[in-house]
Amino acid sequence: MNNKNELISVVVPIYNAEKYIRRCVDSILKQTYKNLEVILVDDGSTDGTPGILDEYAVADVRVKVIHKENVGHAHSRNRGLEAACGEFITFMDCDDYMHSDFMEKMYGAICADGSDMACCSFNYVDEQGNKLGWSEPSLVRDSVDSERAQREFLTTYNIEGFSWNKLVRRSILMENDLRYPEKQKAFVDMYLWYCAISACGRVSFVPDKIYDYYQMSGSVVHTIDDVKLGNFKTTIRKICDRAHQNGLAKEGDYYASLRMLMQMYDQIRLDVKSGFKSGFFHKYRWNEIFTADGAKVRQSAMNYYNGNKLALYLKYLLIRMYLK
Repeated sequence: MNNKNELISVVVPIYNAEKYIRRCVDSILKQTYKNLEVILVDDGSTDGTPGILDEYAVADVRVKVIHKENVGHAHSRNRGLEAACGEFITFMDCDDYMHSDFMEKMYGAICADGSDMACCSFNYVDEQGNKLGWSEPSLVRDSVDSERAQREFLTTYNIEGFSWNKLVRRSILMENDLRYPEKQKAFVDMYLWYCAISACGRVSFVPDKIYDYYQMSGSVVHTIDDVKLGNFKTTIRKICDRAHQNGLAKEGDYYASLRMLMQMYDQIRLDVKSGFKSGFFHKYRWNEIFTADGAKVRQSAMNYYNGNKLALYLKYLLIRMYLK
């Protein structure tokens, strides 16, 4: 399939981002692929962000700005999705950076493969833009059907449930009534994108690391409370249930078990590092966090794990002891 030069919409939810919003928006406007619609959704910012966004709208006709009351980033993404006109759509976090060939490579893969979605690899970077050295995706250039893409989502860390490393046909979201859950405080992306992958005919994999995901201190990746933990459990459970419906029960159980184990391990590690000041210590019990008994969680987590299984088992034992 040849490149049709179709319109691509880029939606950016924004709140009080005056320190880094120019880096974000400039990276979109400098794309080598030019047929873009940039929708900047201001979620009631109280700093200088609104004025900066309006400057961009005046300077470039491709930029549209939506100012609204502060409701949350899920609501902002939904507003942007509903306002978008592009054949394809992608979402970007306002503190991140998109490499100049992001659109060209993602859309080029979709056109070459006749796919509905493209997923790319990415970099984890700190607030100064330095690579963190975390485990990152290892996608290979490929085009796969929906079932294989779901398996990749459920059994590896190569796709993940992020919004920003994907370019999708907008009709996939609209016709399947896929929206971000506005009542959730955190982890709003994961279930939507698993459902979107489920609805695609084909998905393209782009191995290039063409997006920089900035890790800001205090983000939900590093801190969790009762509400966020509840959001995480709900999201993991919904993905697992959907996987069962799609005939991928073993993969769904593996996803739910491993992701919950890793989340709990990270929280325990941070709790110990803080000198048990986070309030997480002995606050929860196993049955309050895991929906399955220990034996099933252990077995499911080991099913597809291709890392150090002894290390994973030791993490499991630590969590069991911690959550007694």
